[in-house]
Amino acid sequence: MEAFGGFITNSLALLSDAGHMLSDSIALGVALLAFTFSEKKVNTGKTYGYRRFEILAAALNGITLIVVSLYIFFEAINRFISPPEVATLGMLIISVIGLLVNILVAWVMMRKSDTENNLNMRGAYLHVISDMLGSIGAIAAALLMMFFNWSWADPLASVIVAALVLRSGYYVTKSALNVLMEGTPARTS
Repeated sequence: MEAFGGFITNSLALLSDAGHMLSDSIALGVALLAFTFSEKKVNTGKTYGYRRFEILAAALNGITLIVVSLYIFFEAINRFISPPEVATLGMLIISVIGLLVNILVAWVMMRKSDTENNLNMRGAYLHVISDMLGSIGAIAAALLMMFFNWSWADPLASVIVAALVLRSGYYVTKSALNVLMEGTPARTS
């Protein structure tokens, strides 16, 4: 819905959020698959079991966040140089719907999973939170364009969200690589 709305309204904030939502859908699927695989029993071929699959999924989630954020930066630069016409009312409606969906998903994840101790679930949860921020940015940009005619608000909202997404992606990837490289844990209990 966001991708369709982004194309119709010509909003980078919606298109970037839609792309991020697509990567999130894939990431959440990978996280679920990783969680399922990690529960498999240890066997002679996998003496540690399949626990590392969760870490690989977390690394994939983090790398995906980084790639998406870099693409958003690139597109935003083009929009600052040559801002297109954006249908702000449609952008606002779609952004509000996206925010409500993200709030629901985040609430379900907080109730059903251990995002504090499970790196894979934390990566998936950060995807959802960054989507929520993307929706908030798109709402703010739509309102600024509607009331003040600030055409630069759309790419600016995208850059702010991309910076937050990049930060999340960096830390999830760094944590996952630390585990894969058998580094010292960040905290001990």
